[in-house]
Amino acid sequence: MFERIASLFVSVLIPFLVVSTLVLITMLVFLVLQRVVDEFQFQRRKRLTARYRPVVDALLSPDRSDDALLALARVPRADRDVIETMLLKPLALATGSFVDRLREGARATGLVEDWAHNLSHSKWWVRAEAARALGLVRESRALPLVFKALDDEHEEVRAAAVEALGLIGQRQAIPVLLERLPDETRHQRARIVEALREFGDVATPALVEHARKRPGDAVVVADILGLIGGHVAAEELQAWMNSPDGAVRTAALRGLGTIGLDDDGAVVAMQALEDAEVDVRAMAARAIGRATRHEAAPTLARHLDDEWVVAASCADALRRLGRPGLDALQARAGDPGYAGDLVRQMLWERRTATAGA
Repeated sequence: MFERIASLFVSVLIPFLVVSTLVLITMLVFLVLQRVVDEFQFQRRKRLTARYRPVVDALLSPDRSDDALLALARVPRADRDVIETMLLKPLALATGSFVDRLREGARATGLVEDWAHNLSHSKWWVRAEAARALGLVRESRALPLVFKALDDEHEEVRAAAVEALGLIGQRQAIPVLLERLPDETRHQRARIVEALREFGDVATPALVEHARKRPGDAVVVADILGLIGGHVAAEELQAWMNSPDGAVRTAALRGLGTIGLDDDGAVVAMQALEDAEVDVRAMAARAIGRATRHEAAPTLARHLDDEWVVAASCADALRRLGRPGLDALQARAGDPGYAGDLVRQMLWERRTATAGA
């Protein structure tokens, strides 16, 4: 009986060991081959980078000629991946004429056509990289294709398309981006906001018009206007202080505080300290504090007995106003209740900060 079990065990063990050995040998061979392929690719890219470096340097030279473009036009298709890396890498920091030259180089090499074609590739990561590349070179000719990528089935491709539109910077992209602002399920709102920031004050009229058509987006539009930070945006936000919606008035003040209060904006913020909405009054105090409007110190001090969030915002604003604010705080340092507590806390923080400096 024992001999029969041992014989059965041996008959099973030997094939198992043979198969396991073959599997291990196969894996070892695969790893060795993979290492050989990786090394070959590394050496190839190193060799080709050295070969094409003078061409790319000539393309970016202030004294460039068409010779560099002609040389890039003769690059074999098999070498385009190396040229792609060499052209896209500087674009992370390049601006102005450098971008124009790199775009011309990408067009001459045929890369722009490749990227445009890859926007319909079956693999989502290829489509995403193509959209990013077209954005980096600011290829305005590809706008219709990038617009189409905004509705891609994959989130990363849609995100890359949004980023590309912000980088390309053509005005016709602004309403297209705004149309997708409310759809947070398919488009990351933060990416759209960042893309719109790239346009600066140019986007202000379209943003205002969008808020008129879709009042539900007025709050986020006000935040975007604040981030854009231009004179036109500030004027629009001041006008929005007449909105019956307290959330819109709060967002408008937040935007004005981000831009910085000029004389007209300071008047608007001072008036907002008397608003019926608590959040509006608190945001007005924060905007005044950020802008260090010294003339607001007496008005801020009067609101130290307001609702807690308003009083705290006013106390912090006074702390930021320098001598006028500190004098107003000192005058209330002996007050009972939370007003006095806030004042003493602000004065302590001010003394601590000064001692630390």
